[in-house]
Amino acid sequence: MSLPLEIQSQKRLELVRVAHEMLEGKMHLIEGVRKICGLRHQIGDPDNPVYMPLRAIDSETDHMPIGKMREGCDAEYLQRVDIEMNSYVNQAKEDILSACREIVLCFE
Repeated sequence: MSLPLEIQSQKRLELVRVAHEMLEGKMHLIEGVRKICGLRHQIGDPDNPVYMPLRAIDSETDHMPIGKMREGCDAEYLQRVDIEMNSYVNQAKEDILSACREIVLCFE
């Protein structure tokens, strides 16, 4: 069941805002990827090809805790995961930002 058009429109604006924040360096890229992947279902266009790179990145990083997920984690574990996450983001950064630019073009 899809959301009412007014809510879909609000979620579309949120999607574009998240993409802009990622492009401007105001949001951690993995956090933004996860937000966009969640929002894509709420705007009534979850299978748009523009999301494919971010869906892959979300899948590859879903074991990396961010935000509140980090609260109960061991400090040594977080240190290891942060190294892995930073390395991954450095390698995937251009793909992520390119997808964000495409999202802005497609939905703004």
